Amino acid sequence: MKKKRILVIACLIVFIYIFNQKFDFAEEINLLAKSQEDSTKNATDDIKKIQIDVPLINQMEHPSLYNGCEVTSLAMLLNYHGIEVTKNELAEKIAKVPLQYDDGLYGNPNVGFVGNMEDGPGLAVYHEPIYQLAVQYAGKKVIDLTGETFEKVIKQLQKGLPVWVIVTNTFQPVHNFQTWDTPQGEIQITFSEHSVVITGFDQEYLYLNNPYGTKNQKVDRQAFIQAWEQMGKQAIVITK
Repeated sequence: MKKKRILVIACLIVFIYIFNQKFDFAEEINLLAKSQEDSTKNATDDIKKIQIDVPLINQMEHPSLYNGCEVTSLAMLLNYHGIEVTKNELAEKIAKVPLQYDDGLYGNPNVGFVGNMEDGPGLAVYHEPIYQLAVQYAGKKVIDLTGETFEKVIKQLQKGLPVWVIVTNTFQPVHNFQTWDTPQGEIQITFSEHSVVITGFDQEYLYLNNPYGTKNQKVDRQAFIQAWEQMGKQAIVITK
């Protein structure tokens, strides 16, 4: 009886030892994984210059979209992620509203493209309809960054992800805003609105695929950010 008790105690000691060893090993694995994750994150955050090779699409190439910078930029973003779609296919599918209604109210770019995209007259379409259209092709990989700081945009670029944005066509703040009464209320608009894909950055400049036909166009970083903020901090990214 005494021997059995000693044997049970010995087995219990061995079990406790093995359990503690497994716990320590699991803890070491977790710490190692966290360390590797932090290391990767820090390495990404340390990137001060990057250039992403995004296919260029010119909105003026036949069949042209005179006012179609937003869907053309979205087509570039989707093509980069291996989703084959044309600017004109997106132009057909994007939500649309009239430039002006019979009661005198104007269309709202937050609801759909305002006016005629192909050859005018027309204005623009903002992030929400573009986001909804992008989701039809890329699903939950689409993230709307609108309203976030530009630092969040930079973090996506550091991950190798190009970013769709709304900015001005001068890539600096403008002073030609108008007040429009729309069915959804009063909004501020400018015909200087433009959409591009940010493909890279360094300390002083941002690099853009401009749907007017320029690949990796270099623009002043601070002036661009000010214009982007003026246009409502609109940005969309597709994750891998």
